Amino acid sequence: MSEKNEWSFPVGMQPKQAELSFDLERTLSSMVSIRAEIAEDAFTASILGTDRGGSAVVIRDNVVLTIGYLITEAHSVWITSNQGQVVHGYPLAYDQTTGFGLVRALGKLDAPPIPIGEAASAKIGDSLLMMSKGGAGHSLMTHLTDKREFAGYWEYLLEEALFTTPAHPE
Repeated sequence: MSEKNEWSFPVGMQPKQAELSFDLERTLSSMVSIRAEIAEDAFTASILGTDRGGSAVVIRDNVVLTIGYLITEAHSVWITSNQGQVVHGYPLAYDQTTGFGLVRALGKLDAPPIPIGEAASAKIGDSLLMMSKGGAGHSLMTHLTDKREFAGYWEYLLEEALFTTPAHPE
């Protein structure tokens, strides 16, 4: 899968350090890219593809959290930091209830873990930072517009999903 990172949000929509109470650069460094290769004869290959990619976040030294379908049945996983460091990874777990997956970097990943917060404390109207791989240009200042139950077409029921505007395209 080729990575196309030429796009970016308009500067006015990107986060600005002066408006935040945390270290923006360090937080953005916690976001990484995941690329997974899946065998053509794997059960999920015909539905989800054999070359999958997306974002992940470092939650502990050398452990990243991502959406589980990216790593389901993966035989090869690569993690790329925003600084361009590439490290091989190993799928640790896929939680069917939440849809999240964990990957362990098999080398030293030069990206700091992000502190885990609680979505329950977010209130409608709060400003939020939506991050993706690719740094500030791929990050978006947004607002929480609703918190309610959401049934995803991928067969997950989120008891309290967060709805934001504007939405992040990734």
